[in-house]
Amino acid sequence: MIADVDEVLRKVLIREIEIEGNEIDIQFDSPNRGWSSRLSKPTINLFLFDIRKNLRLRGAEQFTTITHDDGTSEVRLNPVRMDLRYLMTAWVKEAEDEHLLLSSALTGLLRNPFLPVELYTERLQSQPTPIPLEIATSSSDGGDKFTELWGVLDNELQPGILVTLTISIDPYKPLVFKQVRTRKITFVQDSSIGMPPAETNMMTTTRAISKSYWVAGGAIKSDKYDPSSLTVVLVEKNLPIDLDVSGKFVLPNIVEGEYHLDILFNKKVLKRQKIQVPAPDYEIQV
Repeated sequence: MIADVDEVLRKVLIREIEIEGNEIDIQFDSPNRGWSSRLSKPTINLFLFDIRKNLRLRGAEQFTTITHDDGTSEVRLNPVRMDLRYLMTAWVKEAEDEHLLLSSALTGLLRNPFLPVELYTERLQSQPTPIPLEIATSSSDGGDKFTELWGVLDNELQPGILVTLTISIDPYKPLVFKQVRTRKITFVQDSSIGMPPAETNMMTTTRAISKSYWVAGGAIKSDKYDPSSLTVVLVEKNLPIDLDVSGKFVLPNIVEGEYHLDILFNKKVLKRQKIQVPAPDYEIQV
């Protein structure tokens, strides 16, 4: 992924500065003293010196759930947003020519608030959002002060421009789960409730199951009707059941047994569906 970003940056500079042939090099090596001593032509260097998570762009939701018609749900952790920070420098023998080349590179990148999509490599095509390109921005952690960096590189201090790109990296495999169609709720009565503490300690408490209730979820499927135009009624309770935009519904707090659902369009019953609670699924085709 990082190599692909390098390639697009190279293409952007070639296009914006209108580099012809091999008159100017664009390199991504560490600009140490040994490297700079071997240069034979004007060169733009983009040194990737820092990679870190972008917490500012991290969403509140850390995962996305996709519901499939086959009764499964796919849970995906959201991609990680990563900042790639480059130090861009120009290397020419004469200072005037060096500043001219650096200015051309700066102006060219400023014209592109995002990496141009038409220059993306195949692997970058899967990026969920445009890749922002921030030029010469400052950071609160002092990461844009390059004096210490040049000391580590053992080279003379050069004028440099901070170039920051934010890419999405998805290292996670999706998790697939079977959807929960039915939940059982059981109420238990404790025989010790209401008794004095002394008597409670002397007797063996019993817990009797009073009643069990079920919560069942299903969906109305139709090739002819929009689910938003339909209504559903639980016949035995004369209870209207809410449908969401995709046709999903929930039957709340019902006991085990046989029930009937009326599916209506314009107050006319299209279908009366018999259901058994509990059951493996509650998908109804209209």
